[in-house]
Amino acid sequence: MRIARLLLFIVFISAAVYGEDKEGSLGKIIAEIDNYKDKTVTLELRLKHLDRIFEKIVFYDSDNIDIEFDISGKERKKALARDLLNLHEGMLYSVTFRVIGSGNLGGLLGEIQAFKPIVIEIIPEKAAGSD
Repeated sequence: MRIARLLLFIVFISAAVYGEDKEGSLGKIIAEIDNYKDKTVTLELRLKHLDRIFEKIVFYDSDNIDIEFDISGKERKKALARDLLNLHEGMLYSVTFRVIGSGNLGGLLGEIQAFKPIVIEIIPEKAAGSD
């Protein structure tokens, strides 16, 4: 019963956090690319897809704008290894990345630094440890 309440609490908190209008978004960054170029940004994005064959990870924001990151390379894989263990499509993540610029088709080019599930930040440590 406690686990069911905890899961329900997580769903409500996640919906409340995701439903808020956030200051930064991928659309805003694309529109103001000159202001964001070479800056590190952290946004709350949902995981769309992880492609282990082509080593790409795709997130999207509340406006359904996608951003794709290359996760190939030995150093990058090592840095992201722990984050890549338990991924769930549709789950909300706090994604930190460096803005490189705009792509040829008006998209956003970035270099992923880290990503963590928002749920980890929401659940109090005491509640997470109890059954």
